[in-house]
Amino acid sequence: MTRAARYFSIRAIFAALILLGAAGSSARAAKYAGEAFSLGAGARGMALGGAVVAGPFDGFAPYWNPAGMARVSGKHLSAMHAETFGSLLNHDVISYVSNRSDTQGRISAYGFYLYYLGGGGIKITQLNEFERPYVVREESHGDYIVSGGISGQLNASITYGLAAKVIYRDIGTETGIGLTLDLGALYSPRPWLDLGLTIADASTGFIRYSGKTFDSGSNSESIYPTVKPGIAFKRTYREFIGRLLWSGDIKFEDLEGAAQYWAGPLSLDAHYGLEIGWRDMVFGRAGFDIGRFTAGAGVDISKITIDVAYLHHADLDETFRVSAGYRF
Repeated sequence: MTRAARYFSIRAIFAALILLGAAGSSARAAKYAGEAFSLGAGARGMALGGAVVAGPFDGFAPYWNPAGMARVSGKHLSAMHAETFGSLLNHDVISYVSNRSDTQGRISAYGFYLYYLGGGGIKITQLNEFERPYVVREESHGDYIVSGGISGQLNASITYGLAAKVIYRDIGTETGIGLTLDLGALYSPRPWLDLGLTIADASTGFIRYSGKTFDSGSNSESIYPTVKPGIAFKRTYREFIGRLLWSGDIKFEDLEGAAQYWAGPLSLDAHYGLEIGWRDMVFGRAGFDIGRFTAGAGVDISKITIDVAYLHHADLDETFRVSAGYRF
């Protein structure tokens, strides 16, 4: 492939992904329907402010960018637990990735993950004879994703991936099920530079509810696509390696003041991350997740990784996350 043809193909891939996300967003959708699934996966990525669309990737790659599975070496089994916003919510993720890096030009990697966010304390009420509400019982609530994806390489610089997601939502008096699709691409023009793009819910996902308590015609909602560009810089100095990261969430939901930056229906939330590692064994991390400070640390020793993350929130309690992985 000539340099001009390669350049055109790279631009075509990224342009097609962006257009697909924008086209999907023209469908009617409910605001915030997919927000429960945007809280991240893995303590490493969250300590870096969620700015890992272009890497670095670990066993949670299928969540952040399905193309990243082709950048993970070998097999990874990972798990995360968090008491989100104090003890308000439980947040758990289990992920598996397998990659055969010797299959360039074909699908080389696959992976899946299970995502859960939920808790208890939904009070179900009725009116008594004096027309005053009283608690009948308490219900738990939960949002679940089961996702499976594939990833491959077009050449040594470009990888691609996709992941299908089955959604299940339980809100006490209603349950819902849905389906959506994530697309991703990565381009590495230089050894120290990676460009990434994820389109979450590129197919315009939907959740259809049981309709037990909703009004007729109000028992379904759809999820807008979110276009997520990312960039990662990497530098090494002796036994140290540093990474500077940025990614953005571009949405088409007319969020206005609910987003960091907006113009008409278009909005942008930004993520920043900085990681410094020593001998690829010990890591310190910091970042900003939509303006909220994040920090964390990790170790990678003898095929085992352990990471911790902290997320500050001005209005809710802090979040602490811990994740562990095994590489084989």
